[in-house]
Parts: sequence; structure tokens; C-alpha cells
Amino acid sequence: MEFYFRSKRNALNRPVVSFCLCAVCTTAGYLLSYRNRPFFPEGCVNTVLDDHVEYDTMLRIGGSFSGFAEAFKAITVKYGWKHVVLVSIYDNGTALCWFGAKPFLELIGLDSNYTFTWLRLGPQPTDEQLLKTLEKIRALARGL
Repeated sequence: MEFYFRSKRNALNRPVVSFCLCAVCTTAGYLLSYRNRPFFPEGCVNTVLDDHVEYDTMLRIGGSFSGFAEAFKAITVKYGWKHVVLVSIYDNGTALCWFGAKPFLELIGLDSNYTFTWLRLGPQPTDEQLLKTLEKIRALARGL
């Protein structure tokens, strides 16, 4: 759930902060930039919003998926990790997993210094599926 804040003045000419719930960050960010209004979304993690020229009034509280991927890659470099396994719950009706995985695929998956695997679980995995996934993670993270 995303919020944008709008400053206006009440009858006593004091600033008042109001908010509106937005379902689509890219549209809201674009419109608020056009209107020169600040935009402080907590969960707008789509990498499209990394364009600070197009979305010049936006300040993301949680960062973007590309920022998460860059931070994770810095950790892999520091600790010398070469085998990366990304696990996510995947619901066929949702693209959130794709937007989250795409920066990891681009940054780590296409880097020849790493092996990268994206494992997707259904929305309600069984205990057996979880065990099999843990076995896959163990094997893939060791480079087997």
C-alpha cells in the first residue's frame, strides 16, 4: 500500500498534511511530479521509479528492488559467495515476484562470476515441497 502526502493550509493558514492511498506507484509518482508535489511511498519498489528525472519529487522509504540487488551483490563480494539462490513465493496472478527477481537476474544472473538460480514456490507450499526446496538450495548454493 502506497501513500502520497499533500501539504495544504487550513483556515488558520497553518500547514496541514493529508494523504491519499495510491494503487499504482508509477502513475501516482508521475502525476505528483507533474504537479510538483512530494511523494513518500513506502513500498514502491519497481525499478522504473529509479529515474530521478521523471520522478523528481519522490523519496522512497524502502528503496527499490535494484537497490536491494546492489546491496546483496556487495555482500556477495565481501564474503566471496559465488552461488546465489533466490527463493520466492509465486502467485500466478501477481507480477511482484518478477519485479523483485528481475534486478537480481540482471545484476547477478548475467554475471559470469556467479551461478544464479531462481526457485519459485506456490502460494501455499506443502511440507514436502518446502523440504525439496531446502534440498535444492543446499545443493545449488554449494555449486553442485
